[in-house]
Amino acid sequence: MSSLIAELFATIHLLAGYAPPTVPPQVHRVAQSEIQERFCQSACAIRAIYDPTFGVFIDEKLNVVDNTFDRSILLHELVHHAQAVSGRFDLGSSNCVRRNAAEQEAYFVQNRYLTEMNDARRVSMTGWAARCSEAEVPTPHRP
Repeated sequence: MSSLIAELFATIHLLAGYAPPTVPPQVHRVAQSEIQERFCQSACAIRAIYDPTFGVFIDEKLNVVDNTFDRSILLHELVHHAQAVSGRFDLGSSNCVRRNAAEQEAYFVQNRYLTEMNDARRVSMTGWAARCSEAEVPTPHRP
């Protein structure tokens, strides 16, 4: 698994410019029910998630070695680690805005990866994006 993670961080560097981290996150292959219990507190469709303290949790049923789409899910979560290490979204106007921007970028990188791998499937943020209050949404400043 460590060579796959190194390969994915090299890909993230090529697609998004993030330097591979000195210390990669731990990757935990667990039952989806554990992900639901830990991160959703009820039934949810999350197959993988990044926790800055504990690393990446991925559904043990994902075939990240042989399935390009499943591997792209792991890549998406590794993008979040690269973002956290780099501090790229630390200065956003609110936690909600920062989270949405980080997710948007991770989905963009995941879709670029799928394109590069000649996989026609795509992912989007539709349906989950955090709803920020009007006060949290940055407005353009005009001179």
